[in-house]
Amino acid sequence: MARKGRISKIRVLTYLRGFAESEVEAIDRFRAHVHDAAAAERRSIERRANNLPSEIQEFLADDLHELDAISDLADQLSIVALYSVVEINTGRVLAQRFGPAARKNASYIKRLHKFLMQQQRIDIKRIPHYRAVNELRLLNNAVKHAGRVTAELAREYPRWKQGRKLTGVGAA
Repeated sequence: MARKGRISKIRVLTYLRGFAESEVEAIDRFRAHVHDAAAAERRSIERRANNLPSEIQEFLADDLHELDAISDLADQLSIVALYSVVEINTGRVLAQRFGPAARKNASYIKRLHKFLMQQQRIDIKRIPHYRAVNELRLLNNAVKHAGRVTAELAREYPRWKQGRKLTGVGAA
């Protein structure tokens, strides 16, 4: 009987992993679609610009800037979407392992750290890929709440400079 319960948990966790991977692939497709469309439009603008007087070409610079802004926005939306996948699936795994009430611990890193330490003596910082997920969390918070690199993001990940505009998040 215990074996049947174990298989059930493995199936649930496998399903959750597959579901999360599917969500991540959809986010990647969204981001790629936006970047591909922006690149195609950029090429079109540059081709047209070659045949226009220089006075008119200056107006096309605004269009190019807008394409960059759209690509940056797609990257920022992807960061928020990816962290949402992490947070939701962490809650699902916690609920599966510890019961539905444990799900509430997935949304706050300090609460999650304390919960895992108390329940299983797990130091969250030792979980594989913690630093990457934590950077994603801090980028998510910066996108949603500041629009700029926050002090915590810059302190934890020095390649990010506090106060700077969030650009290049697609490379993160």
